[in-house]
Amino acid sequence: MQRTLHLVGLVFGVSLAALIASARAEDDWADLIRLAEPAKAAVQGDWTKTADGIVTKAAAGSRLVLPARPAGEYDFRVTFTRRTGVHSIALFFVARGKQASFEVDAWGEHLAGIQWIRGEDVRANTTRVANQTLENGRRYTAEVRVRRDRVEAYLDNKLLATHRTDGSDLSLLDVWRLPDPQSLGIGAWDSETVFHSVAVRRVSGELVMGAASTPSTAPPAKSAATKSSAPTKRTTPAAGDAPRVLLVIANEHFFYREYAEPREELERAGCIVEVAAGRKTACRPHQGSGEGSDGGVVQPDLALADADPSRYDAILFAGGWGSSMYQYAFQGTYANAAYNGDRSSKAAANRLINTFIQQDKYVCALCHGVSVLAWARVDGRSPLSGKRATGPTLAGPAGNYPGRRGAAPPSRWNAETNGARMVAPNSIGDPGTPADDIVIDGKIITGQDDPSAREMGRQLARLLTADRNRAK
Repeated sequence: MQRTLHLVGLVFGVSLAALIASARAEDDWADLIRLAEPAKAAVQGDWTKTADGIVTKAAAGSRLVLPARPAGEYDFRVTFTRRTGVHSIALFFVARGKQASFEVDAWGEHLAGIQWIRGEDVRANTTRVANQTLENGRRYTAEVRVRRDRVEAYLDNKLLATHRTDGSDLSLLDVWRLPDPQSLGIGAWDSETVFHSVAVRRVSGELVMGAASTPSTAPPAKSAATKSSAPTKRTTPAAGDAPRVLLVIANEHFFYREYAEPREELERAGCIVEVAAGRKTACRPHQGSGEGSDGGVVQPDLALADADPSRYDAILFAGGWGSSMYQYAFQGTYANAAYNGDRSSKAAANRLINTFIQQDKYVCALCHGVSVLAWARVDGRSPLSGKRATGPTLAGPAGNYPGRRGAAPPSRWNAETNGARMVAPNSIGDPGTPADDIVIDGKIITGQDDPSAREMGRQLARLLTADRNRAK
């Protein structure tokens, strides 16, 4: 009997000790929401404290510096609910002095993992985990555990990725860059999100707590609908430091939103944008395409024939029916003579597309601009032949279409008839909107419609920045 009581006492003592140790371990978590000052620590986006936690409104690259600077081993845990959007939630961590991110539902491909690793993002590195789609309105817990020789990433207590590292191969994507490279942080890409709890726990080494340094806040987004002259240019980086994009619009009837919104996102990310058209004369948009009260006339930087592909990392054709003027191999005619273009403009567009593809650069198009890629010819074939692509469901401009009678076909017919593997409309991300319908197939990028314009700029900016970081 005494032996039994002794054993019970031992078991009870061990269990009690384990419970006390567990409670102490839980008590070791430092509450970063209590210490955070969103008004001072927000790098991008609108961040506020509420009864639910810290909330960010939807904004590209929305991120917050946290008041913690770890120099040893630690655990970093975040509980969050994504309310809107379809893009990634990020935890920014530091391992042996190098900053990187653990992201969930990333790159429009529902990926999770750690990036950057040796200049590779989660699409290419060994931490890639597929099918990690976040459900809006559902609460999740993400955690990063940093140890001397590795980093572990968890979602809802499930280990998703382990990376063996001394920290030297880690870096942070430029669009997520924080002003303090030794601080922790959180981010949400274009998604309203509430962070219910944000906590850090020291395992070994130093963990400095305190108010985060006040960052230099990125410029707020501009509305393209109120005043439509060309977006204000930001300071031009030194030659070679920033990716360059050639944005092509039509001289008559380009869609203003498909010019302004990608340009705004590209320039916000630090890219240099130059505008080209068939002729270096004033370009006039469709009425009601987001041009604002001043008419939205754009003066291009150069004529298409004068563009030197070696100066750029990507080319983007904005839509609008006027982009039909660049359809190189189209054999029909349009009721609006301006849409028929001229031989020299078509040849210039086709030359650029060929050269960009030969140089393994990004070739992109939005909405009806996809028809320009459809009717281009590279080695006798359309560059969209066999490629996954998207395009608008609305009817194209009135005219005579080869092999068709009656009303104009949907604009996406141009890509379909040239061998593109078209994805279903609104099939990327949220099925209720084309705002996130961007299809990437290698270096060919297509956007479904004008609501996809801003996401086109964001996706292209992320790809260009990633390529530039890899090259460093």
